[in-house]
Amino acid sequence: MDFILDQSMADLGVTDVVTAKVWGVDVHAELTDEFRAKQQKWLDWALKVDPDTLADNRIIKGYNDLTASVGRSLRKNPPTAIALINNVKRRGSMPHVNSVVDIYNVETLISYEAIGCHDLDVIDFPIEYTVHGREDTFTPIMANPKRVAETDFVYRDRKGIMAYLDTRDADAYKLTDATKNVLFCFVGNPTTTVDERIEELKRVLADLKACMPELTYEIHHVSVGADEVIERG
Repeated sequence: MDFILDQSMADLGVTDVVTAKVWGVDVHAELTDEFRAKQQKWLDWALKVDPDTLADNRIIKGYNDLTASVGRSLRKNPPTAIALINNVKRRGSMPHVNSVVDIYNVETLISYEAIGCHDLDVIDFPIEYTVHGREDTFTPIMANPKRVAETDFVYRDRKGIMAYLDTRDADAYKLTDATKNVLFCFVGNPTTTVDERIEELKRVLADLKACMPELTYEIHHVSVGADEVIERG
């Protein structure tokens, strides 16, 4: 199996993961006018919303509860959507990285979902979603190395940690100008359903496909002891 969901994650309430291998991306693709209109709509929303009003949202609360359950600070490790909203407010604009990141950032504002995205070609499979089980360090994108406790949940390949607490992705697996293939991970939390995450992933794939027509993908549903391909496109 390319993806393994450890029982330690199920014990935290994360019983399923949705992920996708995507081939033929163009990180420099021109975004469609339709997507740019959607991006502007959610930029306007993010500039106006008070993040504190989202604290009782089911999905935001689910991420907060999951992080708190392993004893980590919510101030230092806010849900991805809250961190993105605060970033937008500081900048006064959406951060621009590349076309792939720009597309999934908008989905994060829509769904509040934490979305991991990595260069598929640098991954040494299998990927394991797990409580790490040992003291360690990893280097997030554009940040200094972080200490990882044995009780922290991560996902990792044979080489190292790819994402930490579903809030920070590792620098070693980030998208670059040379990236042609990517991996999306929708780990979710105990409040997010498989169907919701598949729907969110398909919105991302549709936006990508609109400006990258040669793109192909494979969606996986991962549960404890199982890795099922549920759709190819």
